[in-house]
Amino acid sequence: MIHDKERLLYVAEENEEMYWERVNRSLGWLGNTEEEQKERQERLKNVVVGIAGTGGIGGQLAQRLVRLGVRNLKLADPDTFDISNMNRQMGADLEHLGKNKAEVVAEMTYAINHDVNIAVYPEGITPASAIKFVEDCDYILDQMDFYEIANRYALHRAFRNSERAKLIFKVPTVAHGTYIFKYTKTSMKIEDVYGIKEDSALTPNVIKRLMERIIPHMPAYPSAEMLDKWFVELERMPIFAACPPLAEGVLAEKLAQAITGIDTLPGVTQIPEQPGYAFFDTLSWTTEVHSGKWWTDDTKI
Repeated sequence: MIHDKERLLYVAEENEEMYWERVNRSLGWLGNTEEEQKERQERLKNVVVGIAGTGGIGGQLAQRLVRLGVRNLKLADPDTFDISNMNRQMGADLEHLGKNKAEVVAEMTYAINHDVNIAVYPEGITPASAIKFVEDCDYILDQMDFYEIANRYALHRAFRNSERAKLIFKVPTVAHGTYIFKYTKTSMKIEDVYGIKEDSALTPNVIKRLMERIIPHMPAYPSAEMLDKWFVELERMPIFAACPPLAEGVLAEKLAQAITGIDTLPGVTQIPEQPGYAFFDTLSWTTEVHSGKWWTDDTKI
């Protein structure tokens, strides 16, 4: 249950009969007995998931989690919808242009079945809000804007100081594929992964460092010069519209597996902790699970 009552904009209207009917088709893949299936579904029902960033991946994921049977969400995003969001983001339509993303996603998600508690942080994640946001979360999804540094660090610090939160997944889209980064209490800290000082200005060198640490496999196409124009000159991460649903699906699966404990079954491939990662690319149709650092320069800039 979410204890942050002042942020709780939507309160679940519980309906046990409807709940078990609407999640019924998921149960067949959750265990060898009805008792095992129900016990795993109860974990989804009771967990609190915080989604920091409700854009193309985080916004859709909020709805996916509710359809999976998650009944407690915390949503944070300071941005408002603009026309460029229409290529990929739930809520990016003429009706919602200029409106806060977290508030719109909360409204649309609650409308599915009114059986979810949703706390909303329309100011997004900041050093002032991060601790409260993380406070009662079991799992946290870092889907914040690519260029966020200080606020992202604040989120991760709050996570590391939380006794309850188990892990952070960060799943960005890149070109025609997606990465899965997993942070735990024993993984490398994000400050050390990025190698960027918290107060660093977004200079070209800092942005290129971000690119290096978030995109271990820099795409060969388009050219490096064109990518520099987007990331460095325009300070706008390009996102192909077909890719966010891929990332959302991968994230929903890995999160649900972690919550239910299915990821501990024999034969399951674990996502390595940072600095490791998993990567799936639709162009080459390849998957990679990588352990250890992929960079050589540990100098902080």
